[in-house]
Amino acid sequence: MPNVLKRMLKQIKEENYSVPTNVNVNDIVLEMMNNIGNTDPELRDKLIYSIMFYWIKDNKITIDKLKELLAISIDDNHLFFRIGETDTDSVFTRSFSILLVPLILMKHGQNNFLSERDIHEVYAKVVDYFIKEQDLRGYVKDKGWAHSIAHAADALDDLAICSEIGREDLLYMLEIIKKKVFINNYVYINEEDERLVTAIVSILNRNLISNKDFCEWIKSFSNIEKTGIYPEDDNLLANVKNMLRSLYFRIIDLDNTKILAEEIKNTLAKISNFN
Repeated sequence: MPNVLKRMLKQIKEENYSVPTNVNVNDIVLEMMNNIGNTDPELRDKLIYSIMFYWIKDNKITIDKLKELLAISIDDNHLFFRIGETDTDSVFTRSFSILLVPLILMKHGQNNFLSERDIHEVYAKVVDYFIKEQDLRGYVKDKGWAHSIAHAADALDDLAICSEIGREDLLYMLEIIKKKVFINNYVYINEEDERLVTAIVSILNRNLISNKDFCEWIKSFSNIEKTGIYPEDDNLLANVKNMLRSLYFRIIDLDNTKILAEEIKNTLAKISNFN
């Protein structure tokens, strides 16, 4: 029962995330996964996610169980639970399931327990989810954060760091990020652009994509086809401008990125002519 679980997890949090002597970690993390999409923001975010974060970081969960949790988090009942719905509570299950992916990938970076095949399976699921997610809400009144795109961006960020992910995979990430920015039915208002830029910078830092190719990708953001419909056109322009501005200020002081920063300025100037 969620109420029983919540009381137990609150006690765990109050005791500095230590594992109670009478608690089987394997059993409780599975129960947490069963409630990961609960509409109670305290249970979902402040307790389940927070405890998962600390238990994974502090090696409270075995490697075998982490592999199981990873498989559960990207399955049809979690990451793809009622995918395609908008403005329903199903988004909480999807958006908090994907938050486990970066936690487990970070632990993999320390212990190297996932195979290359495992990483590519996670990559395939994450990019498929990122493309298919239609519920783009950030903060939902009374129910807390949904933030599906920001959470997915966190997973893309940690995938981009993985040595198993190659150049073509990174290029595809850039393309799906661009497509998710090129939407006109919603304006990202909860710093989704910043989280997406974090993933983009991680892709850039892999040094597998040339500045020339990055510049071509940046230039492609000026290929905006306006519909003549308000506010859809303004929504699209706002999303594109916000992402490019965020990227500009993130890379302006990095080494060897002056050409990219200049290309962003040029692209923004072209976009401004659409107004």
